[in-house]
Amino acid sequence: MFMDISSHHNKNIKHIKSLALKNNREKYNEFVIEGIRMVKEALQSNAKIKAVALSNSFYSNERNRAFINLCSQSYYKLFNIPDNLFAEISQTESPQGVLAVLSIKSHSLEDVNFKHSPFIVYCDAIQDPGNMGTIVRTADAAGADAVILSKGCVDIYNPKSVRSTMGSLFHLPVIKSEDINQTFSFFKERELSIISGHLSDAEYHFEIDMRQGLVIVIGNEANGVSKQVVEMSNHLVKIPIVGHAESLNVGIASGILMYEVVRQRKKG
Repeated sequence: MFMDISSHHNKNIKHIKSLALKNNREKYNEFVIEGIRMVKEALQSNAKIKAVALSNSFYSNERNRAFINLCSQSYYKLFNIPDNLFAEISQTESPQGVLAVLSIKSHSLEDVNFKHSPFIVYCDAIQDPGNMGTIVRTADAAGADAVILSKGCVDIYNPKSVRSTMGSLFHLPVIKSEDINQTFSFFKERELSIISGHLSDAEYHFEIDMRQGLVIVIGNEANGVSKQVVEMSNHLVKIPIVGHAESLNVGIASGILMYEVVRQRKKG
C-alpha cells in the first residue's frame, strides 16, 4: 500500500533529501537510485531496498501499472508524492518519477571469490563521478570479479556515479580499500600480477600476458597511478596513441585495458 505524502516537512521526505550529501549517506549507510531501469535492477538483485517513492503522475499512469505492482510485492515503504515535491528530492534534471532508497551493501576482500585466474580492477584516486560509474559498468561487462576503490576515490554512491553504473553496482562487489599496503599484500599473497596503466617507460598493453590472475590498476585523471602503486606493480602498460591527442579519458582507457583481458582469455 502506497502512503500519500504531500508535506515538505514529512520526515521521510527530509530523509531522502538528506542522502544527497556524502556524510549523510555514510551516517545512515543508505543511498538513492533513480529511474525505472535502476529500480528494476535493484528489485531483481539482492539489493536491500528501504523505500520506493513514485510521483503522482507516474503512479496514476496506467502504462506503469506492471512496474507499480512489481514494487508492491515486497515489504519496504512505498510513497506516492506530488510531482513538485518529487522534483525537490530528485537529483536528476528530468526525473522519471521513480526513486528508491537502498542500504549500502558492504564488501571486503574476503568476499571475493578468488577462483582460477581472478580479475580485479583497482581504482587509484579516481575523482570524476562519471568516470567512476563508467569503470564499474565496464568492469561488470568485462567479467571482472570485483572493483576496489582506493582511499582517495570519489564516493561510488554519489548520485552521478550511481547513474553512470547503469545498474552494474548491483552485479559485482565494489570494495573500499582504506590501507593500500594491506590491500596490495593481499594481492601478492594470492600471486596476482599487478598491471598499472602508465604513460611512459611502459610496455604496450597487448604485449603483457593477462590470462593469469591479475589486478588492472586505473590511475587518477590528472596524475595517473600513484608512485607507491607504481613501485608495487609487476608491469606498467601504455595504450598506443597514434594521433595528436595527448592522452585518453580514464574511462575509455580502462575499457581498453579490461577488454584486452577479455580478448586474451577468449583467445585462450
